Amino acid sequence: MTRRNSSLVSRLALTLACTAALAAAPSVQTRITLDKNRYAPADDVKLGREAAAQVRKEMPLIHDGAVDEWVQSVGRRLVTAIPPEFQHKEFSYTFEVVNQKEINAFALPGGPMFMYTGLYDHLTSMDALAAVTGHEMTHVRLEHWAKAYAKQQEREAVLGIGLAILHAGRAAQTIAGLADSAIGLKFSRGEEGQADKGGFDNMLAAGYNPQGMIQLFQELQKLSGNGATLGGDFLSDHPLTSDRIKAVQNWMAQSGKQDYPALTPIVK
Repeated sequence: MTRRNSSLVSRLALTLACTAALAAAPSVQTRITLDKNRYAPADDVKLGREAAAQVRKEMPLIHDGAVDEWVQSVGRRLVTAIPPEFQHKEFSYTFEVVNQKEINAFALPGGPMFMYTGLYDHLTSMDALAAVTGHEMTHVRLEHWAKAYAKQQEREAVLGIGLAILHAGRAAQTIAGLADSAIGLKFSRGEEGQADKGGFDNMLAAGYNPQGMIQLFQELQKLSGNGATLGGDFLSDHPLTSDRIKAVQNWMAQSGKQDYPALTPIVK
């Protein structure tokens, strides 16, 4: 890792740390709601575009046709299955892979998503890949960043920085600073639970087997036990993966669906 990208990588690893595995035990009654916030979808798009450009500049992306096709095909399929009430026509979901060994993934406002090869290499089915992707997409479509950013502003009492700069034509470095803040936001446990449930619902609507989400959590448990680098605080602060597995099992039972398609292996 070079000095040039070490700061951004460290920030990503320590704060986003693959939000697909940060949640505490999600309740089987988790509700998926789109709360009002003071930012327009256009703000999401602008901020996400700036942050994604920063990631592409400072982190090593891979360009492997097979890997890109797996990741992007799953993403496209999930996008088409987003419920109408959570669709934002302004958003543009993109799916890219970062060549880093950490078990990590993150999404940015407006749709850009990045998955680390360290996580991708441990996924054995398209359904597990859909579980990660659906979770991250839920953060995007529920605009969780807006609440997280507002809380960050309150905690840090930041002066003179807000989404207004996106419309005011301020200096590029100011926008870049705000983009860096978007990359480093932490979500609440409740929001992580929503992302699990939203990902589950999205998988089901897209025709994936939600057993893939259980497969993902089981793999994370195994990796954690073997001392793998799980994206900084990946599981250390929220080691309740077994409870998340139980939640998925309950959601499956509550769905009323008796049979699911077979898990689709990823051919590597």
